[in-house]
Amino acid sequence: MQKKWIDYLKKREWNSQMKKKVGIIACSGENLLGGTLSRAAARIVVEKLRPNNTIILCQPLFAAGGLERHGGQDERDFAKNHPTITIEGCKEECSKIAVERYSGPVAATIRVDEIMEAHFELNPESREDLGENGMKLAEIVAEEIAKKVDEYFRRE
Repeated sequence: MQKKWIDYLKKREWNSQMKKKVGIIACSGENLLGGTLSRAAARIVVEKLRPNNTIILCQPLFAAGGLERHGGQDERDFAKNHPTITIEGCKEECSKIAVERYSGPVAATIRVDEIMEAHFELNPESREDLGENGMKLAEIVAEEIAKKVDEYFRRE
């Protein structure tokens, strides 16, 4: 009985802390430069640009779901009840498809490949090591994400 009560209180506290958050789901494609950029940009947003308004959701855990002991259902429930932005590393849009399938429409989608095309002068060194230009590109992607977060809170 006491464990159930503690679990209930933890869940309630987690929900109240998350009320004013936007979920960010980045591409998990390890073999894609866009995937690396999307994950770097997500970290920049959550750690530096909008730390009080955003949280990273795990795309593989989200897609797997049903893994309560690892939080898989929490990821899906969060996206059902909060705006969620997907950052896509390629045209496949895996993150967006997963959110829409299991939780509902996304608040916004950022397409890294389009940003890369617009800033072709910033060539990352590789997907393993973005280098200085790659990190500049990740910052540009992060700024686009932050704009979408701000747009959401302006509407609220």
